[in-house]
Amino acid sequence: MNNKSMEFLYNGVTRTIYYDNEHFSVTTDNLALANFIKIKNKDKLLVEFGSGLLTIPLLLSTRTNIKMIGIEKDKQACLLSNMSVKSNNLEKNVKVINDDILNIKNYFDINSIDIIVCNPPYFLLNNESILSNKDSLKMARHEVSMTFDDVAFLAKVYLRDGGSLFIIQRASRLFEIRDTLVKNNLAIKEIQFIYHDLNTKSKLVLIEARKSGSEHDLKVLKPIILKEGDVNE
Repeated sequence: MNNKSMEFLYNGVTRTIYYDNEHFSVTTDNLALANFIKIKNKDKLLVEFGSGLLTIPLLLSTRTNIKMIGIEKDKQACLLSNMSVKSNNLEKNVKVINDDILNIKNYFDINSIDIIVCNPPYFLLNNESILSNKDSLKMARHEVSMTFDDVAFLAKVYLRDGGSLFIIQRASRLFEIRDTLVKNNLAIKEIQFIYHDLNTKSKLVLIEARKSGSEHDLKVLKPIILKEGDVNE
């Protein structure tokens, strides 16, 4: 593997992030989700499902000292994650577990997590999109080894009451996502749509869902426009 590193400035703090040709370091999705996550004073533990290169905890470490743990199935991604953690001297607060999220029972107690973060696979297996030949990219983009049903169910079991699940997903799946969350005792509290520019439809949406919460007073935040410009009439 051709390991590389990059210096990334976030919240006025520089983080060194290791990556390779198959595992990319910082994406727009990562940045949007990291910015969207709210960490309250009483929160002690954040867990990311399918943490990839641990980019989101590395970014969040610039504004919080809570314990953050990633669960990642890909061994090479975990090796790169550990390199980043050590390079940034974050061993006390940030770590990665090389395992499938379905084995979470081996690491955490029920109702013990304050925040769960997930950038889940966007596409269903029956989606017409072409599957990547690279296993790491295939798992990241399609529901091969982790489905949104898995994410929602595990959030229901392992989040404390009042704990939050933060995700980014395709806007076209919003109703399906809402139904799955409600089935698992998770109420959407905030959403924020992402647009490529002012002339296109939203493709992505950020969602905060709270365990044992109420769907009253839903907040729809100001949209994120990735490329500002004039609207074509």
